[in-house]
Amino acid sequence: MECAAREITGGRYVRLLSFVVQAILLLAVEPLLAQVRLSDDRPSLDVAALEAAGLKVYRSRHLVLVSDAPTEQCQELPALVDRFYPALQQTLGPLSPAADGAEFQVTGYLMDARERFQQAGVLPDGEFVIRHGRHLGYQFWMNNQPSDYYRRHLLLHELVHCYLMCEHGMRDIPPLWYTEGVAEMLATHRLQPLQFGILPDQLTGFEGWGRIAELRRRPVEAGGGVAEGVLLGDVLNPASRIFLSDLRYAQGWGLVWLLRNHPELQRPFAGLFKVRTRAQFDAATAGISREQLQRLGVVWQLMLDSWEEGFDPERSFPPLAPEWRLWSEDSARPQQVQVQAEQGWQPSGYWFDVETRIRLSAGGRSVLQPAGENGARAWESEPAGITIDYAQGRPLGELQAVLVQRKPSVLPERISVGAGSELRVSAGSELWLRINDFEGQRRGNSGAYQVRLQSVSDR
Repeated sequence: MECAAREITGGRYVRLLSFVVQAILLLAVEPLLAQVRLSDDRPSLDVAALEAAGLKVYRSRHLVLVSDAPTEQCQELPALVDRFYPALQQTLGPLSPAADGAEFQVTGYLMDARERFQQAGVLPDGEFVIRHGRHLGYQFWMNNQPSDYYRRHLLLHELVHCYLMCEHGMRDIPPLWYTEGVAEMLATHRLQPLQFGILPDQLTGFEGWGRIAELRRRPVEAGGGVAEGVLLGDVLNPASRIFLSDLRYAQGWGLVWLLRNHPELQRPFAGLFKVRTRAQFDAATAGISREQLQRLGVVWQLMLDSWEEGFDPERSFPPLAPEWRLWSEDSARPQQVQVQAEQGWQPSGYWFDVETRIRLSAGGRSVLQPAGENGARAWESEPAGITIDYAQGRPLGELQAVLVQRKPSVLPERISVGAGSELRVSAGSELWLRINDFEGQRRGNSGAYQVRLQSVSDR
């Protein structure tokens, strides 16, 4: 007992001394924050006491895992973290060294029965709310998950937070859409072959994740306006700073993934993936123009209708800055637009500064080739589409339109055009067109539709 008391007292003294040293650094030696990361704040573990409480300890170079979950759910996780660590360094930049030269390592608690961890004294004091997972310094706690994939995903997600916060702590952190989005993006993985930061190509094997489904779910609109938090402005500047819904995590993931992968967004947002503080975040985004943000807002609206497992970045990303003409300048005579089968949403080339009625008439033929099916029959379609299969609830090959507002107040709706249709275009809208298909199956498509645009009199 006396020995144990000395260990507790000594541990408290060490933690108090560490806190004082860090406070001095914060107040008086600010430049050192960029050179030395915060001291490791983890308490020492009494393995015998943990095992007596029903908890088992698993170790690797970068992770100490304490869990009461079955061994088969835990034993591979530390090794996975060690293989994940190079991806962290490559994407987020290397960490500042520790003052004592120690390697970066965190302790994670994977919990089936929270009361065991409380009894073992390894939960923070007071009410410590854990919805799925939560980090604090060089430690994180997470509830066990029913699927193997999401258990791994959540563990990697919390590890990213520890990595990002170990240099500056929770002081002056970047916006949550960024920190949560980066953690979500990097943690999305597959085991064979081992890859991190991916976009899933199927539902099977990613059980429990569901970010694409959240983004694609049409929110309930109220009062003629769009549901809060869906448009880009609400994602960047949310009404609440607390992430309480899966949709918020999905939006963070979607925006970070988009900025990292869209070829026209990679360069202006390249510095975003090396930041640790809000000041660094503001500096990295200071050169982003208002026009670039507006164009990002347009692409965001189109992406909400395009994300799906297997999304093809080469063929399905909407272009960021296509050339636009004002419809009123060319409306005196019909205009012709070509829509390619191998591309996703394509700009018509026209935007409208006043409310306008136009007629779309389409002809031509497209050939749709199912992806990954060697020898599979390719389907030929005209603008009305074919009912042999459906994508997003509409026939394959159907000509579709969407009217995207440059200053959005509502989300755009897909419009089935087929061989022809009349549209009432609201002021400030751009007209985008596509041939309906699964966004992961456009490789191998060919052909195009010729679309005729003509103003329609209200008389």
